[in-house]
Amino acid sequence: MLKISFEKEINADIEKSFNIVTNFENFQELFPEFYPSILIKSVRDESSLVAEHLKLHDTEFIIMAKHFFSRPHTHEMRVVGGDIKGSSINEIFSLNDGKTTLKVVAELDVKSSRFSKKNPYKDSLNDLYDKMILEIEKS
Repeated sequence: MLKISFEKEINADIEKSFNIVTNFENFQELFPEFYPSILIKSVRDESSLVAEHLKLHDTEFIIMAKHFFSRPHTHEMRVVGGDIKGSSINEIFSLNDGKTTLKVVAELDVKSSRFSKKNPYKDSLNDLYDKMILEIEKS
């Protein structure tokens, strides 16, 4: 399992940041290079089931993901089926001096060299969150 973690600072309030980062209904439109396809299967109060095509680096993963929310502080995506079943991405939001800090902790079941200094999946995930932050800060 490939473990990835990083933190990002967002120049926006926590509610707005949380709402955009967890609004996967719009990911296909906003981030098509990462999400070429999204199909929402089920939505409940604190969880959703979503069929997703997630593109990281040069690989497109076809997955079924269960999303769990605790607004506006945590979002967890668990991959329950598909190419990287067993993977997860956790997002933790906190407020710090009027800005939002986003901590991302991911465990991806992908093949990657442990000896490589550059991790293409980490770089790609970082790029995705940078684009999300641009979307948050421009609104």
